Amino acid sequence: MTKANSNMLKYNNIKSPIININKTRGAITVIMALVMLGLALASALYTAKSKMLDVRIANAEIRKNEAILSAESGLKRAMIQLGAEDIDAGVINSDIVTSNNNFEVTFDLIGTPEVESNCPNEKAKTLRLIEVSSVGKSRDATGTRTHAQKVGISPFTCGTPDSAITVAGTIGVGGAFTIGANPNGGGLGVPLSVWSDNEVSLGGNGSTCGLEEFDGNYCSGSPYSDSTLEANDILEHDAGFPPDLLAYTFGVASANYQELKDQAEVISGCASLPNVGTQVTTGFYWVEGGCTLNANKIVGSVDEPVIIVVEDGLTKLNGGAFIFGLVFSFETTPGSGGDVQMVGGATVRGAFISDHDIGGAAGTFNTRYNAQVLENISQASGPKLSKVEIIPGSWKDF
Repeated sequence: MTKANSNMLKYNNIKSPIININKTRGAITVIMALVMLGLALASALYTAKSKMLDVRIANAEIRKNEAILSAESGLKRAMIQLGAEDIDAGVINSDIVTSNNNFEVTFDLIGTPEVESNCPNEKAKTLRLIEVSSVGKSRDATGTRTHAQKVGISPFTCGTPDSAITVAGTIGVGGAFTIGANPNGGGLGVPLSVWSDNEVSLGGNGSTCGLEEFDGNYCSGSPYSDSTLEANDILEHDAGFPPDLLAYTFGVASANYQELKDQAEVISGCASLPNVGTQVTTGFYWVEGGCTLNANKIVGSVDEPVIIVVEDGLTKLNGGAFIFGLVFSFETTPGSGGDVQMVGGATVRGAFISDHDIGGAAGTFNTRYNAQVLENISQASGPKLSKVEIIPGSWKDF
């Protein structure tokens, strides 16, 4: 072998460095492509998971808001119900409202504290403290929220009147009057028919008597007092008489009577008072322009009594008219109060109060103290004879 051939053979056995560099670059390219593909895939998976999490968070927020709205709807519904009917305890079911709402409301009586007012101590108003809880749910029922609010329900009146007739001023009763006394008005077993801080004059043909005699229509045959004799059931010139009858009766000073008036149903005259038997009559009515009841009209009942305040006007009950409840003749300024006229067997069954002189009652004047009627007024828990107030700062959600 020649030297030239030997050199050529060695040259051919040497690997080309250029070929090795190209192969390395190709491998790197493939690896980088795979890495980029892996990163892209990981990024896509992360984005998908992130988006799914965002969707879940958004759906959870929607369900939470649906539950909050349902809970608040239930709370508002409960307040409306408290303002429409008597509630001691119970549940408002979601099926009585639109299907977009899903809530359950409960009422819990949590206490009966006394309320600060102008009522005398022995007649302080009692507050029924109720916690209203509303559990709202989302549409799919997976989200819940609870809202709670405390409310207070208190009657308009301070206890019950002590006598059948109470007047801050003079009383001149004429005609054929008949007054059924409160059998325990002056203490246990001590009857009280008329209570006044001034003179009481019983004229005409009439008498005061016990409730049994009144109901049996033989009051004049067994009277406590009449035009010839005034017994202890007539309490006049009483030094302990309350200085403000409106405050004594309702816990609102006469100077602030508008506060009480704003809580009543204000009507012009008594012709629009609902008729017993055909309408729900119970309620608190503030009458402007005088109150005249037509003959034989019956307002209220034992179970559905009324409160009637007559502002600066005549109170007149024609023959056979009945009022079951508390009638208060009120004057806004001295001398502006109206008189009282009852004729032909007209009767107030409950109590009659006036914060001014009355010259009363030509014809027949009947007032019968009715403890059950007055108790139904003074212990009222329904919206017609009591007020519902939200306790400030008691709202909470959880």
